[in-house]
Amino acid sequence: MQHTSPVSLSGLYVLALLLLSPLANGAHLPYERLELPGCVFLLDWRGKFSNTQKTKLKTWLASVANTVSLLHGTLPRAEIRIALQPYPAKSAVPFARVLRQEPEGVLFYINPDRPVDEYINDWTAYHELSHLFIPYPGNADIWFSEGLASYYQNVLQARAGILTKDEARQKFRAGFERGQNDSGHAQLTLGELSPVMRDKHAFMRVYWSGALYFLQADLLLRNLPTGSNPPLTLDDVLREFGLCCLDSSQQWSGSAIAAEFDRLSGSDIFTPLYHDFEQSTAIPAYQKLLEAPEIDAILTP
Repeated sequence: MQHTSPVSLSGLYVLALLLLSPLANGAHLPYERLELPGCVFLLDWRGKFSNTQKTKLKTWLASVANTVSLLHGTLPRAEIRIALQPYPAKSAVPFARVLRQEPEGVLFYINPDRPVDEYINDWTAYHELSHLFIPYPGNADIWFSEGLASYYQNVLQARAGILTKDEARQKFRAGFERGQNDSGHAQLTLGELSPVMRDKHAFMRVYWSGALYFLQADLLLRNLPTGSNPPLTLDDVLREFGLCCLDSSQQWSGSAIAAEFDRLSGSDIFTPLYHDFEQSTAIPAYQKLLEAPEIDAILTP
């Protein structure tokens, strides 16, 4: 039988103080406001930064905001919290995660000594901020959320000129290949694998199946026989979703978001495709999609 060390009353008192502290609950000192076109970044400095480092990081964040706005013209929210935590690493942004509690945003673990170009060329911020264009659909549909972010991380970098179109295509191809090679749990459908993704270490199949879903949906939208010029795009659907639904208190699943996307686009694309992917046991075929002529338009601002 395993025993744990007893906790003294004084230790419990200190622990209680820490748990009740504003810092423990994500409420930090007043945020510094970084005013940007159409949005404010609420900067949550979680550590010591020199004035030079802060200036550099603000330059990076302003560049990120400009790039992410290339999705449909604006950032997903009027106010976005950006938490910055120093972290010893060789890369500029070793990892990050979305903050879903209000105000929503992203926590970046960063090496504040890296040059600004390294931050701008890093994909992490474009991925994480793309999450905020839809509500969190829950662990059961993590493939849907991570798919959207993985799709747009490459699209947005190409639109901003950080990647060439050929480089973006290759990034997609390499991602889909990693998803294809992540075949250790072929007995599980994507819907079954999503909630246990971390336990099974099945990140590549989950992330890149989701990215392929959104690439295919975007291509199908652009080929709808609506006669509209320019054609309807996934960007357009996300813009309309942001106007009608993003600030709703509704709890959204992936299938509910897909159904709303169909309503907004007047199409029957997202829901049937959602069910096809949810039931898939391997990443679907992708080679012909990457050869579609519409890819150039997707990668163009």
